[in-house]
Amino acid sequence: MPDRAWFEAYLTAFNANDFEGFGAYYAEDVQFFGQAATLSGKQAVLDFYRGVKARIDERVDLLSFIGDDRMIAAEICTTLVPLEDWPDFPTGALTKGEMRRSVNFAFYDLADGKFTRIRSARFRRLE
Repeated sequence: MPDRAWFEAYLTAFNANDFEGFGAYYAEDVQFFGQAATLSGKQAVLDFYRGVKARIDERVDLLSFIGDDRMIAAEICTTLVPLEDWPDFPTGALTKGEMRRSVNFAFYDLADGKFTRIRSARFRRLE
């Protein structure tokens, strides 16, 4: 059963830009409803993050976790540090080096130990 340690391993791979590692958590037909994009399919999600992580140093830290083998609810702190100016970033213009932090809620539906649907929403901007 997916537990906190399992989910933290996902975040470790995500934070390390280990696309193969964190991509292993996605079902082929995963549905992604994020703040910056709505995507369908594992490859679309990975392509999206390859583009984002080429321009932004993104780190996600787990604040709280509730989960079972069907669903995970997580409170996360996301830190973004742009590597270049990104004036049309989907959640607001970014300037190189400017740190942006927020607390977000994310919900992950699971089947057979893979994410089938991911939904996230910002709760509070920290800086």
